Amino acid sequence: MSSERNSPLSEDELAALDHFLLSESCYGAMPIDEAHGYLSALVVSRNRASQNEWLSAIWGSPEFADNNEQARMTDSLLRMRNEIAAVLEAGHPYEPLIIEEEEDGEVVEAYEGWCLGFIHAVADHQESWDRLAKNEQELLTPIAKIALLLNEEEPEMDDEEYEACIELLPGAVAGLYAYWAVH
Repeated sequence: MSSERNSPLSEDELAALDHFLLSESCYGAMPIDEAHGYLSALVVSRNRASQNEWLSAIWGSPEFADNNEQARMTDSLLRMRNEIAAVLEAGHPYEPLIIEEEEDGEVVEAYEGWCLGFIHAVADHQESWDRLAKNEQELLTPIAKIALLLNEEEPEMDDEEYEACIELLPGAVAGLYAYWAVH
């Protein structure tokens, strides 16, 4: 476990966190891409949710093997949150954590989980998000459109529109972050 709360997670640490979130020990938890989206929305909106609140939202009530596992997994989510904040604070290009899936023999990037996690955080903290200015609410549109794809049996978005929404995600996150910085 890293003692540095501001160091990015390694690929191995991301894989371990993903494995834990998808395990029976963490039944009903968000997958790692949703967790990243959830934390991104909290960071963007400067939400002051307690650590226990957002940990519970991400993983419910997990059964840890021991205190060491609990510390490692908690540290991993804290570091993920801190990395998101550091990227946005520094003005670096933001990239959602996405997963790759095999579809018809091809590997495709799936953004739906990240978007769903972001929208879950918005819904969990709706009172704060209700203060978002009407003209800024359109920044949520590409995120919401992609998140809705997980709830539709037959998506009503063609590949071109999907790609257009994906291209808007980094700017939407940066725009929302900038808005909340002054509000």
